[in-house]
This record gives sequence, C-alpha cells and structure tokens, in this order.
Amino acid sequence: MLAFLLAIALTSTAPSPVVAAAPLSGDLTGVIRDSTSGQALAGGDVIVFRGGQVVARTETDALGRYRIHNLPDGEYEVEIRALGFAPARSRVTIAPGGEIDVSVRLSPSVVQLEELSTTAPVPVAVDTRTGNQIFKQNSYHGAPSQTTSQIVQQSVAGAARAPTGEVHIRGQHAEYTYYIDGVPVPAGISGSLNELFDPNVVNQITFQTGGWDAEFGNKNAAIVDVNTRVPAGGFRADASGYGGSFTSNGQTVDASQNIGKFGWFVSGTRRETDMRQEPVVFDTLTRDPINFHNHGTDLFTFGKAQYLPSNNDVVNLDANWSRTRFQVPYDSTGGAVSDDHQQDMNSFVNLGWRHQFPGTGTASGSDLFVAVFHRRGSLNFTPGANDDPSFVFFPDTTPFNLSEDRNFNATGMKVDYAYRLSERLQFKVGGLASFTRGHEAFETQDAGGNPGPASISDLKGNDEWIYAQTVIAPVEKWELRTGVRFDNHEAPFAGSQNQVSPRVKLSFFPNTQTSLWAYYGRLFIPTNVEDLRAITSVAQGGVVAQPTLPERDHFFEIGLTHRFPAGIVAKLSAYHKRSSPGIDDNTVPGSTIITSVNIDQVRINGVETVLEIRPEGRLSGYLNLALNHAYGLGPITGGFFPAESPAGYFDLDHDQRLSGVASVSYADQRLFATVTGLYGSGLTNGEEPDAATYGRGLFDFNQSIHVDPNFIMNASAGYLVSVGGVLLRPEIYVDNVLNHKYLLKGAFFSGASVGRPRTVQLRLNLGL
Repeated sequence: MLAFLLAIALTSTAPSPVVAAAPLSGDLTGVIRDSTSGQALAGGDVIVFRGGQVVARTETDALGRYRIHNLPDGEYEVEIRALGFAPARSRVTIAPGGEIDVSVRLSPSVVQLEELSTTAPVPVAVDTRTGNQIFKQNSYHGAPSQTTSQIVQQSVAGAARAPTGEVHIRGQHAEYTYYIDGVPVPAGISGSLNELFDPNVVNQITFQTGGWDAEFGNKNAAIVDVNTRVPAGGFRADASGYGGSFTSNGQTVDASQNIGKFGWFVSGTRRETDMRQEPVVFDTLTRDPINFHNHGTDLFTFGKAQYLPSNNDVVNLDANWSRTRFQVPYDSTGGAVSDDHQQDMNSFVNLGWRHQFPGTGTASGSDLFVAVFHRRGSLNFTPGANDDPSFVFFPDTTPFNLSEDRNFNATGMKVDYAYRLSERLQFKVGGLASFTRGHEAFETQDAGGNPGPASISDLKGNDEWIYAQTVIAPVEKWELRTGVRFDNHEAPFAGSQNQVSPRVKLSFFPNTQTSLWAYYGRLFIPTNVEDLRAITSVAQGGVVAQPTLPERDHFFEIGLTHRFPAGIVAKLSAYHKRSSPGIDDNTVPGSTIITSVNIDQVRINGVETVLEIRPEGRLSGYLNLALNHAYGLGPITGGFFPAESPAGYFDLDHDQRLSGVASVSYADQRLFATVTGLYGSGLTNGEEPDAATYGRGLFDFNQSIHVDPNFIMNASAGYLVSVGGVLLRPEIYVDNVLNHKYLLKGAFFSGASVGRPRTVQLRLNLGL
C-alpha cells in the first residue's frame, strides 16, 4: 500500500493546478499577530488556495511564525485564522526563486460567528511536511463529559481505547508526555485516574507519534503538544451546563480579556456521574453492563496570564488544579462486598519566557526559551471497613485489604536555544533538570482488622537530559535532521540509569504536496519516581524485589504524506520497535493500585493511515486506521508483585490488532452535526496463548486470546442562536448510539472492563 500511494503521489496527472509543470520556486512566510496588542498568535491556521483548491496549509509556531516551502510560481489566495479572531484573506504572487512575506495582524472577533469557517472544519488535520496530526478545539464537537485522554484516542491513528480512560498508542503502554505551552509536565502517580486538565482550555494539540527530534524524550509513545487558549480582544465569557444518562451533570465557566500587553484566561469545570469508570461485570444472559458502586466527581480549574514585553518576547504563566473522587466498582454478582474509594489530585504551575533574536532575513536569527515548572500529585486509595479481604502475601494465605496514600512534588527547569543561519542550516541545543520528592504509605489489614505488612517511606529521584540537533537542507527537496541526547534517571532501588540516544530523519519533498521520510531513533523511557518495592521487601522478609527499569528502544519508521485534489490529505506510515526491556503496568488484586513492570523483550510492528477530507462545501471528515501487533517474551520483573510470566511469546494486554476511527461533520454558521464511528478488533482476554496456533505476524489476530471486536457510533448536533448580545447553543450528544454490548478487555495484568452502554447528554452553551 505504501508503494501504491507513493506511485500516485509522484506520478499523478489529475487535472489540477497543484500538479502543473511549473517549477518549485518560492516560499511563503510571515508572522501573525493580534492587531490590538501586537501579541504573536501561536497555533493559527495558514491556508493557501489556488484555483479554488487547498494546495498547502500550516500552523504558526509559538512566536506566530510560519513558512510554506516550494510553492510553484503563480497567484494564490492566503487565508489566516486563529481562535478568537476574525479571519483574514489576501492575494499573493509567488515569483521564481522568490520569498513572499505575508504577515498579518488579525482583529479580535466581535462575536463568535466571525470565527466560523465558510467550509466545514475538520477537528483532526495532517501536517503534510512532518506527518504530525493536529487537533483543533474550535472544530471539535465532543460530549461535555469528554476527557483529554478520549480526545487523544480519537485523534491519533493507532490509539486503542482501554479501561479507566487509558490510551494505548501504536500498541504501546500509555507512555506519552504532555507539553503545555512548550513546557513538559512531569509524569504523575501510577494508577491515577484524574485527567490532568479539562479540554475546554485547549486551543490546539499537535500529536507526534514518531520522527522525534533529539529534543523530545521521556515518555514519548506520543508527544502531546498543547497550546492553551490565547486571550483575545475585550472581556469575553462563556458558560455551559449539561445533564444526561446515569445522572451525569456538569458546569463550565470561562472568561478572558486582553488589555494592551497583558492578557488573561481562566476556566473552571465540575462534572458528576454515576458511571465514572467502565463497569467491570455484565449480565451473562443479556450482556447488559452492570453499573454498580461507580459514582464520581471531577473538578478542574485553569488560569493563564500572558505578558508581552516586546514584539520579540512572550511570557506565559499557566496554573492548573484538578481533583477526582470516585467509588471503585467491583463484581456485585460474585458474593464479595467492597466499598473502596479513591481520590486523585494533580496540579502544575509553569512559567515560560520565549525571546526571539531577529536575524538579517526572515530565515535567520535565533530563539531562546527558558521555563521553570512544578507539579504536585497525590493518590489516596481507601478500602471499605467491611470489605472482604482478597490480597495475599505469598506464601502466607491470610487475605488482607490494602490501602494506599501517596504524594509527590516535582520541580524543574528547561532551557532551549535555536540558531538559524538560514533555511538550509539550523542548530538547536537544550536540556532539562528536575527532582522529585514524595511520601508513600501502604498499610494492610486482615478480616479481623489486625494490621499486616506495611511500608511507610519517603522517596526521592531526579531526571536530567541534554540534547543537540541540526537541520541540514542542502536543496529545497531534501532535509536531514540529526541529533543526539543524553538521559539520566535516578529512582529508588533502580539507582542511576542513563543512555545516549542518536536520532536521524531523512525527508524528501518531491513537490509541494508530497513528503517522504525515513527515521531511526534510540529511545529511553524512564519509569515514575516511586518506591513501590518497599512494601514488597517487607512482605518478603527483607528480600528486595527487582526494580522496574527504564524502557530502552530501537525505533524505525518510514512514511509518506500527500495532498490530493478535492481537499484530501493522506498519510501512510510503517514502524517497528524493539524494546529491551519494555514497560507495562500491573494492578494489585483487590484494589485499583497500579505499578509499572518490565517485560524482558517487547516487539511492536505496525502500519497506519490517516485521511483528512476537507472538500468545498459544508461536509468534511477524517479517517484513522491502524494495524499493529505488540507482543512480549521473557520474564516479567519489577513493580509491586509482578504477574506470573506467560510461557513463550504473548500479546501485550494493550495489544489490539486493528483500530479505526471515522468521523463525518456538517457545519455552517449556525448548525453543526457530527457522526463518529470507533472500531477495535479487541484487546486481550486474559487467556494463555496456545503455542501451536499463536502467531507473531502483523495479520495474526490470535483471536482466541482477544475479546470480540467492537464498534460504537457517537453522534452530536447543535444550533446557534443570537438573542441580543448573547449567543445560545443547545446541543445533544449520544455516545454508543446503537447501544452495542461488548467486553472492552479481559483480566490480564489488570481487571476486566465492559464497554459503556448508550448515554445521552444535553448541553446549553451561553456566550457573551
């Protein structure tokens, strides 16, 4: 399929001005700013039209800059958009060997109607130069209870839905890192079910699942690069409330204002439901999920202050706090009694300063980025006083209830410096240092309330990394990105673990619409700084268990993107990952306590395709489709009490052979309607592989050790009305429209989960 798409991209003769014989001759560049404050606008859309067709599009960087390469000479229309601003459109002429500067100052929109596109928006787009997928919040219509993790799952090709809101990307464990306005957020506590932030604060998210520069490390199954909303114009406020199935309800309020060089944005959200997690059991006759002991509430607050000392400086201060309280569901049909509760809390504060040193031309100069950050998290798991104990310290057969109380603080600093001699030669260096301090308390009680093994300990650890990378483009059609990074990770029991990781990406751009690349990178994925082995040592008479070590990978990828006529963009990529060791997680029986474990050898192979469909008119859509196989071999070590190792090769518990998301949207200036379908061939069911039939190939579905395939359909619609100076938009959201009944995952490393039944939610938005 990759060869087929490549042939089309290089030889297509479809009648379109895009593929005319004109030479590749010029670049389009510029800076996008707020007309009132001079503020650089990050995450703005730059769309280039020729003959009524979109021939190129890109997004502005953190300093509002953009560049589109290799446009054939001729006339074009350039449209520029940013959330909160009225769009601007201009006509330009590209001359052979030229570079055209189209810098624009956008006016803040008076009402939200001005921000709506004349064509239907697509919430997930493809960057044709890098292959990254980009999510736009103002083009997205998800249920009001939608989480950031669910947005990741529906936006990224190869992302599989998993229990408790986890997302498994490209067959890998949930090892992705959030960057908030350029600042990485340290990993939280294993097993925390609290979402880091509410999607309402997002302007744009760029997902990078491969081809990482040396700058990006840590948990990088994906880099989730979030640009939060930019304060624009005068005072603006929005409020919404919703209610629906399972007594779900919630409220959101946000406000923003821009006053000269200073701007601010604040947001607060409350959510409540009687189905906080996926049910863990279903009726064996009707297959209806049994929702029991599953109430939960979520609170989110976020604030952003932005200061612009000059046109070359941006200072951002982001602060966030979130809390989740929920009951832990259990199998109410099994005769056991449980009344477990958990509370998770997360907060972070990031302060970043970005400064631009202008060069002699638009392609030269340098950038400095300095940031400090702090994150705090806690997890408290409390078993019910009348719980039936179920956890044993082998070989002792006495069952215990296990409680957990953990907290941590992580503080660090990040510095990056980029120097551009020209578009042909660029350098970047940087590094990060952070330290983590915390406290962990694990206690047990038997059925009579007598204390059992316990561990109360402080913990500390640290992470440091440095990197250097270059971009070399000897000619317009070729680009070589090379780099190297050094990581050092220190955690209890594991000691100091480090690695030198080279990265190289070779890209070929045969024309404006096509990009091809090949990539190799070494990856070093550290575990959380936690001390879960302490209680293991207590239980085993002082014998210290093996620590969970960082994952070490070799990652290979080839890919292709191409923009076809009629508004279609396609991406196709193939990848292979070798991990020694790999990382997974394990749930302590009778609790929701989760810890990371090592698998001696992990192999992941996959292919994926993405289609962005944006024709003229009101309809648009996208398709993510991925085929991958993630399997392991060898002993399982580390963690709390590691699971017994399967004999021979086995599919990982987050392995799903085929994953797909397809979405179609209709939108005009008042009405929107969206239908989204999600397909999964099934996660593991917990059964032991049969060595006689088990296969490691990409098309070996091994269905005997996977749950049945599942397909669900979600739908939404809304209509915007104006009453005086107030905008009202009633909306309806239906998830699992067909009420499909299915097992999401069997019990393997963690407990079983049942898919959620049909839910209906009604929301009313009010904007000033």
